[in-house]
Formats: sequence, structure tokens, C-alpha cells
Amino acid sequence: MVTRKIAVIATAVAVIACAAWVFVGRSGPSAPAAGPSEPDIARLSADLPFYALLHAPSERQWRIAEAERRLAVTCMAAHGHRYTPAAIPRPSAATADHPLPFGLESLTSNTAGPAPAASEQQESKAFLAALYGPADRRISAKGKTIKVTWPATGCQAEAEKRLLGSERARWLQVSIELGEGEQQARKNLDKDPDFRAADARWALCALAAGVETDDPVHLLNSLPRDTNLATSPVAKADVRCKSDTDYLRTAYTRLAVVQQAWLDAHPAVLTTWRSLMKRQDSVARGVLG
Repeated sequence: MVTRKIAVIATAVAVIACAAWVFVGRSGPSAPAAGPSEPDIARLSADLPFYALLHAPSERQWRIAEAERRLAVTCMAAHGHRYTPAAIPRPSAATADHPLPFGLESLTSNTAGPAPAASEQQESKAFLAALYGPADRRISAKGKTIKVTWPATGCQAEAEKRLLGSERARWLQVSIELGEGEQQARKNLDKDPDFRAADARWALCALAAGVETDDPVHLLNSLPRDTNLATSPVAKADVRCKSDTDYLRTAYTRLAVVQQAWLDAHPAVLTTWRSLMKRQDSVARGVLG
């Protein structure tokens, strides 16, 4: 079975993969045993302006994705192909993980790699051509750091056209701009005096524990994927120091301010995003009946 590819998810993945603070397969639904409580960490993450835009599961996003899936299935059937992507799971508390912009938040944070995607090699060329169209027919959009291309024809494109009309390229563009905005806001945070002070306190605590680094994100990336966090001295020192210095509360609070500043400076991006999301949701409601 070909893995379902929807524009929203594909664009978000392409955008956030280039951000230095987002880690594929590394998310944090839980919090340290001491310091900010689990509800506090969840709230602080959920309060980030970009979280609701790019990461939070919602009924609206579910409707859009499920409508697109059904449209693609119907289109493929019309071309004589049986396309059976799994139904889109509805959002729940279990799907409300968040990225880790500041490295580990607990000794139970998910550091496993992403599940492998189903191979498309087993599908016929006719099947793939019907789903994605000719390989040389693409639409594209680019930001300051990345470029995204996407099928211009085929059932996937037809499903997206039903939801977005002639605005598919614009949707890709604004998705890239938001992703790069989130990345830029995280970079801007490094200039924030309150955050820099919190970072320095954490680094001194880590050094006293025998961990020589000035960046918890680099520390997380240095851990092997199969690290047992509960027994790792480095991970335990990281999490304990974040708790002892109240690092995460300061970091998330200041990141929210910096993210909002970026959005305030780019109102057209947010306006376009909301308008196109509203359009897709309106069409999706009709498709789902």
C-alpha cells in the first residue's frame, strides 16, 4: 500500500525538518519529575503561537486530511486502481505530543526514530502515475532556506484542488513561510537576555555534573537513538539541571514572546494561512457530509 501523502503533512515535514530544534521522532508529552509539573509543560508548549498553527492536532485538520484521503480513493477507483490508505485517526490526548525545542523534558521523552514508511516500489508505474501524475509535472514553492515540489496532476493533486482550488501553490508557500518563521523565532530566542541567563544557569549545573555543553539541543542530538534515558547519566543530569534551574518554564515563556513577535511582524502570512485553512475546512465538511 502506498503511504498516503497529503499536502499539509508533507509541507510541514519538509519545513520543520530544516529547523535545528525539531527532531523527527522526538517528541515530549511528559515533563520532569521535579520542577514544572506535567500540566505546566503541556500548557507552556500549547501556548506557543506556532504550536496551534503547525503542531496541534485538531478536528479541523482531521476533516481536511480525511476528506483529501476519501477524494483520492474515489479518484483512483475511477482510474481502475484500488487505493486503500488507512483512515485518518481523529485527534485525541494520545496524539497531542509536542516538539522538543529545548532538548529533553523528561526521562521518558520519545527518542525513537520514525516508523518506516510503506514502500512504493511494489506498486505499478500506472498506479503511481494515476496517484501522483508524471514525474516532470510539478508545482513548487520556496522560502529562504528550502524549496518544496509537489505533484501538479494525478489523484493526489485532484484531491488537493478540490479543497484549495487554484491556491495549492500559495498554500505550499505560506506553509514554508510559517515553518521558516518558527525556525527564525527559535534562532531569535538565543538573543533574548532572560533565555541566555537561563541557558547559562543550566550549562553551569550540567558542567558540575560532568556534562560539558552549552546547548541542551545539541546534547539531545548527541545521544544515540537507542539510549535508555532512565539510566543515562547524561540524560539524567540534563533533566535534573533543567528542573533545578527552572529552565523549561523560562525557555517556553520567552519563546512564546519571540514567536508572537515574528507573527506580529508578518501579519499577511498568518492571514493567508487562516483563510486557506478555513477554505479547506469548508470544502472538507461538504465532502464528509
